[in-house]
Amino acid sequence: MRLIIKIDMKKVLIASGIAVLAFTMIASAQGYTFSNNLTVGSTGQDVVALQTWLVANNFLTMPAGVAQGFFGAKTKAAVVAYQTSVGLPATGFVGPLTRGKLNAGSTVVTGGTPVVQCPVGYNCTPLTGTTPVTGTTVGITTVGVPGILSASLWSSPSGVSAYKGSAYDVASYKLQAGASDMAVSGFTFDFNNYIWLYAGTITLKDETGAVVGSVNNLTASSFVELTAGSDYRITVPASFVVKAAQSKYITVNMSFLPSSDRCPTGSCPISILGASVRAVDGTGVTDTETVSAARSFTYQGSNIGQINVKSDSTQPTTGNVQISTSVNTNNVLLAIYDVKSANVNSTMQSLDVTISTNSNVANLFGTISISAAGKTYSASSIDNSNAAITVAHFTSLVIPLSADVWTPVSVYANVNADTAGRVGGSLNGLMASTSIVAVGTAGASGNNPSVIDNSYNTLAVNTITPNSNVLTFADSGVSQSGLAVTHDSVPGAIANVSSSQTFYFVYSLTAGNNPIFVDANYANAVTAATTGTGTWTNVSFRDNDSTGDTTSGGSAHFYVDAGNTKTFTVTESASGLPGTVKGTYSITALKYETGWNGSAVTGAGSLSAPTIGNTLYATANF
Repeated sequence: MRLIIKIDMKKVLIASGIAVLAFTMIASAQGYTFSNNLTVGSTGQDVVALQTWLVANNFLTMPAGVAQGFFGAKTKAAVVAYQTSVGLPATGFVGPLTRGKLNAGSTVVTGGTPVVQCPVGYNCTPLTGTTPVTGTTVGITTVGVPGILSASLWSSPSGVSAYKGSAYDVASYKLQAGASDMAVSGFTFDFNNYIWLYAGTITLKDETGAVVGSVNNLTASSFVELTAGSDYRITVPASFVVKAAQSKYITVNMSFLPSSDRCPTGSCPISILGASVRAVDGTGVTDTETVSAARSFTYQGSNIGQINVKSDSTQPTTGNVQISTSVNTNNVLLAIYDVKSANVNSTMQSLDVTISTNSNVANLFGTISISAAGKTYSASSIDNSNAAITVAHFTSLVIPLSADVWTPVSVYANVNADTAGRVGGSLNGLMASTSIVAVGTAGASGNNPSVIDNSYNTLAVNTITPNSNVLTFADSGVSQSGLAVTHDSVPGAIANVSSSQTFYFVYSLTAGNNPIFVDANYANAVTAATTGTGTWTNVSFRDNDSTGDTTSGGSAHFYVDAGNTKTFTVTESASGLPGTVKGTYSITALKYETGWNGSAVTGAGSLSAPTIGNTLYATANF
């Protein structure tokens, strides 16, 4: 019998001891090849191998009790330290240059002879008298199959207006592979202007938003001048595979310098005159495809303004907000957004904030307001035509925006009292999040936000929709932590003999200003879901402290006093004949009550998956 535990904890990866040991053995062995770009948020075997290498070479110390396999802030700092030590750009991004360094320094032993591995995406030819070079491009599954890659300019983005200090997608290309997988090693672009005077970084992203290549700190030396005074070429290294008979879309994103007076007035047209992409097929043959179609965009001069909006880094985190059963809970912070007026001083005159809930906003909120630059404004109107998606309109604003400075805009709400008589029922467990749909062109009406410069010109708005995190409103103020899963060792599978596997879910509940009660009957305390076949059985459900608990009959329950925390353990088993159990077991909600009278409960509520942020899967394979 084999049990696999998979845990999705919003980018937290916990591997079993066996898996971690296996990864560690691979990473520590000579010859591991890093084949994928890695950055913050990456997970998997490559990350385990990278962390193992960084630990072994004294660049990284893994915190006690933290499993390898998730690329976080500590791993990024370690990568920066390594890049600095070998003279690479200290970005913390493990791209082609860093992988090339790592891979070039590894060897494998074949018949007692050390063989240097060729970095992924490169054709390596040994010099006379040197160690032979071996290796095939990682990611190619069609070894020996010839192929070709077609490339074309995609329809969007097109005609973008770019402003200093912000990043924009300026062009996109469609790549389609033929009979073979095609490993792309780089793009070459021809510009018609001194683009390094305007932009500092060129980044390539695929259709999922993942970065597949970049060049930072652009200077004149980053380019080759094709024609004196015009036409400048740059190559951006990349590393990804276009699978046989499939397509990928690669977008060119450019980050523009925070200050540039090269185009002081009006606007400056810039064009990508053409592009080419270099790739290798399954036979090792290099194919270079050229796209002659041009894509133009405009860099706006330093006297032309644009409004940019983003989510603030101190955005309230996903969690619970305690509300009252008798009085309103005022000035609850829902979100923080940052607004910047590029190039010019300006004044914000109006703003629309979208509020999404799982109920009617009128039931949940009273007054909705914003605060910025020392000024506070209540919503002039609230559009409740859609009960779950509401727009709060703020007009007659006089919010000053200094040129090139991010100004925080905070969104607050007064939350209604959770009284039994409120229309729509209990507010306990309702959720809300916000967003700003930023859009608008220069001089147009209906821009969001609407901002004018000192000459009363309405400024263009960079199109984006930043969001806030989901907040759950609970009159109990209960919160959870430490949701985790463990499992027993796997017994050997015997033909035609029933086997079983035990595993455990562990979580903690903390009561707010009021005590909470948890039914001792597991089915009433936890919402679970299963898929596949086999028999899933609850073995036990218990807390770590019997204080206040009642263990008698149908009224048995666990008690958590106000402000205190208890830890609960759910023990489950999966059983069946070998080969007959294949499926998942997941916990999707933790239930609690705000009062207990005999066998009766009051104020029942739950922490559901959007609040918990962790859904645990136990997959049994017998």
